[in-house]
Amino acid sequence: MNKLRVIFAGTPVFAVSSLKSLALRKDIEIVAVYTQPDRPAGRGRKLKPSPVKVFAEKLSLKVNTPIDLKSAESRHQIAELKPDLLIVVAYGLLLPKAIIDIPIASINVHASLLPRWRGAAPIQRAIMAGDTSTGISIMKIVEKLDAGPVLLMKPYVIKENETSQTLHEVLATLGSTALNEVIDKFLSNTLTEQVQDESLVTYAKKITTIDQQIDWTKPSCEIERKIRALSPKPGAKANLKGLDLKILSAKEGPFDTHNKVCGEVFRTAADDVSVATGDSSIVINSLQLSGKSPMMTKAFLNGHKDLF
Repeated sequence: MNKLRVIFAGTPVFAVSSLKSLALRKDIEIVAVYTQPDRPAGRGRKLKPSPVKVFAEKLSLKVNTPIDLKSAESRHQIAELKPDLLIVVAYGLLLPKAIIDIPIASINVHASLLPRWRGAAPIQRAIMAGDTSTGISIMKIVEKLDAGPVLLMKPYVIKENETSQTLHEVLATLGSTALNEVIDKFLSNTLTEQVQDESLVTYAKKITTIDQQIDWTKPSCEIERKIRALSPKPGAKANLKGLDLKILSAKEGPFDTHNKVCGEVFRTAADDVSVATGDSSIVINSLQLSGKSPMMTKAFLNGHKDLF
């Protein structure tokens, strides 16, 4: 039996689970891996390869890191590989139609139940919005962002204490499972398509520094969701008592804040550090001082006894 010739395109840790599962299959050949170029990272700003590149090189797979795929050279390079299937998982670059049309099918593994949360940050936006469920959608790639017909969905119930990190991990695994199911259907010629309902579309815009800032006038439930959605990275930010902090975990506090001003820091009878919000309060469980390591609030207080 001829193996299915596959090109894989992905960049972050989220994509590694899918690449790993593909590498374990005996019925496919990964003819190339595409990922974004090495980027400066850390305090020294040294070039750092993507997690997908690191993993692919461990498997001795051919890795390409173009800035984009718009050039005739890129089209020629991909066409020469004669792929049957192009699989995209959080690649971070839009594919031109000329690239999409080269293989028999081009598909994308997306971390939401489409058409809800098309775009760059579906995991964070789902938590921030208070969604009770999300999941994985695998769809055919078209020129319009995340708009292609859906081939398979895998739902997941969001837990009350879910953070972006825990949800990333769950959906990365779920994505690899769904991807293998789609490949099986592709090989058996049993794939079906479901056109997305455009009236139900929502967009998950990229997280910005503005999104990171906590607005203490908002309800405590909304603030708590933002903190979970941005934990541990990039982190929800606040300036408290003159300190720039990332709030990494928190819980809703009591409703009786004794007429305190929104954003006012106070200690409770239980000796918790709380912040008054638009409707009640938030109790800070863990935080990170700018340039320092994350720590539990009680440990932080040992070095800042007179601050709060």
